[in-house]
Amino acid sequence: MSKLLTSPEVLASIRDLAVQLHRNNGTRAESIVAEVSAYLKSAIKSEADSQSPDLQRAQQTMFAIDEVRTLLAQQDFDAAAAAARDAAKEWKQPLRKI
Repeated sequence: MSKLLTSPEVLASIRDLAVQLHRNNGTRAESIVAEVSAYLKSAIKSEADSQSPDLQRAQQTMFAIDEVRTLLAQQDFDAAAAAARDAAKEWKQPLRKI
């Protein structure tokens, strides 16, 4: 079992995911999706406040990662890479107070 990622490693992993998808490396991409998903699920479960900017950022990033997973299953690597870039953009968003 792989170690759980840290927050700074998430962005690096998502960027690596886009590269692997661009190279049509589905096996490595699936592994990265699993690691990032595990981190995001943990972050979502640990956040008690449903209006928290941290939670909202994690949820939006998770939506994009789920899209990557779906497109990867369809072997649509170009679209999956675009979804991975969207996930990276979501994760990089500065936290906003609501």
